[in-house]
Amino acid sequence: MKELIPEIEAAASVVHQFVNPTPILESDNLNKKIGGRIFLKAENYQPTGSFKLRGALYAISKLSTEQLAKGVVAYSSGNHAIGVAFAASSFKTKATLIIPKDIPQKKLERIKSFNAEIIFYDRNIDVREEMGEKLCKEKGLSLIKPYDDLHTICGQGSCAFEIIKQLDVSIDSAVICAGGGGLAAGIGTYLRYAAPNIRLFTAEPKGWDDHKESFAQKKRVACQNTTIGICDGVLTPIPGELTFKINMQNNLSGLAVSEEYILQAMQISYHEFNIKLEPSGAVALACVLDKDRKS
Repeated sequence: MKELIPEIEAAASVVHQFVNPTPILESDNLNKKIGGRIFLKAENYQPTGSFKLRGALYAISKLSTEQLAKGVVAYSSGNHAIGVAFAASSFKTKATLIIPKDIPQKKLERIKSFNAEIIFYDRNIDVREEMGEKLCKEKGLSLIKPYDDLHTICGQGSCAFEIIKQLDVSIDSAVICAGGGGLAAGIGTYLRYAAPNIRLFTAEPKGWDDHKESFAQKKRVACQNTTIGICDGVLTPIPGELTFKINMQNNLSGLAVSEEYILQAMQISYHEFNIKLEPSGAVALACVLDKDRKS
């Protein structure tokens, strides 16, 4: 996917107009526990608390003046909605956000702080994609997809652009949290370009490991689980069509981890870095901690 490299670099320029690069963290204690050097890209330091604003900023930056005047719409379990709200505010356009009625209160309050219009959906009944498409047709809004869009993917890839600039050591492996697969597609594309021999992995909670199963079967496989665990931010039932294609071309493999290790990763993050990670953001570290995983 080398053709995406110039656009990922262009996306980094757009993102850096509004937010600073996030730091990379390292801990001697964690290195000893793992038996090697591990670097953590602290996307929780973003003003929205997650990487999602990267894709939202770049996707909205590609809209025309006419499209910006009409506004944007997005559906999300939380973090993408916050990112779109931030990005819409940055580009002075109106955001309509379709979010689950059981969204965590802190995320709801963050979305409200950007004065976005909010529409709630029921995870068990409503099809949020259909709700978004309907609003686009009725009001002429532009849909900002959470992952299955090239502009969103390239925006997320700006994270890897920063990683390469920040590290002066060779990277042998990268483990990336995955819901729809947009972050993995963006980061994987740029890291594969910068470090051709790197091993790339998606990280998911067990029971919601549709990427792992899809990579193994070389086709998109839907997750049959309906139980919502602690990682509500990455519970996408099937990899995105576009993201899966890119991730297959980049030769990714899948890892899955139990909630036991996810909770352990959250504890380590707090003790070593004084960071309170949400469970979805701790899945990649949890996979590294899981000594019994098969990679």
